[in-house]
Amino acid sequence: MTTTAKPSLFVYYRVPHARKQAAAQAVWAMQAALSRQWPSLDAQLMRRADASAQNEAAEDTWMETYAHPEGVSAALMEAIAAQARALPDGLIGVRHVETFVPLGTPPATPTP
Repeated sequence: MTTTAKPSLFVYYRVPHARKQAAAQAVWAMQAALSRQWPSLDAQLMRRADASAQNEAAEDTWMETYAHPEGVSAALMEAIAAQARALPDGLIGVRHVETFVPLGTPPATPTP
């Protein structure tokens, strides 16, 4: 891995089914505000889609993803955290934040 790897941010948490509409609206608004502040930010909101997730009785697992052509900087990470702290209490569960960097490109496969 090189020092030029550009990190992306992944945030996952649980959302009570009863709050999912309000949570989606709040997170989308948060991501829109971040995208205005950080041009070229690629922010997405996803829901776990496997069969067991669909059968959970009380909550879904959601993930926010953040990528930027220049990488997700410490300043951008703090802006995301600050926006998340402003979300209404109890709307989403505890946020688990992880940062990943690309491994690079696979080596070329020789042609026969």
